[in-house]
Amino acid sequence: MGRKRQFLKQEEIKANILNAARKVVAEEGFQGLSIRKITRLIDYSPGIVYHYFRDKEEIIEAIVNEGYERILASIASVPRNETQPETEIKEVFTKYLKAALKAPEEYKTFLLSENPSILAKTSLLTKGIMQRSRTLQALGEVIQRGVELGKFTPCDPELTAQIIWTSVFGLIIKIIIEGNIPEEQIERLVEQEFKLLFNGLLARKE
Repeated sequence: MGRKRQFLKQEEIKANILNAARKVVAEEGFQGLSIRKITRLIDYSPGIVYHYFRDKEEIIEAIVNEGYERILASIASVPRNETQPETEIKEVFTKYLKAALKAPEEYKTFLLSENPSILAKTSLLTKGIMQRSRTLQALGEVIQRGVELGKFTPCDPELTAQIIWTSVFGLIIKIIIEGNIPEEQIERLVEQEFKLLFNGLLARKE
């Protein structure tokens, strides 16, 4: 029981450190994060922080990994739609958008960061990215399935996935930056975005 209590205490301390770091990042971005600012928020000594994390970069990596996995979990819950891949894609990105808007400042900071450790998670535009990115691989597979079903026009699945993803990303960033967009307007924007995207993707009937 003693070991379990000690483990739980250690996890609590780590969580407190990460929560404080998130607060700093949300207000000042990753460039404003420092061990000193973290300790000021939670009244820990720098030694305690360094006991759990090697340096600021490891804290950043932990935050990014957690946020990345949270978004992946939200879109992974969308069931496979064997006959309507366009519906599956729309549901995936609707979930993605909602997950992003639950932590807007954190999302914006992550996705606009030039930090190499963060870019390793968020980069999507290089050729061959489907082999390294679970999210692009999943989207590319749905697009390929749509082509094989005759629902989508023949295309490069990876390139198409990249364009769809960055288009949705752009909308999310604008919603976050402008702020206070009514839910009804967000839904209208999302609906129109997918209408335009699928107008280019869906196969034309003769």
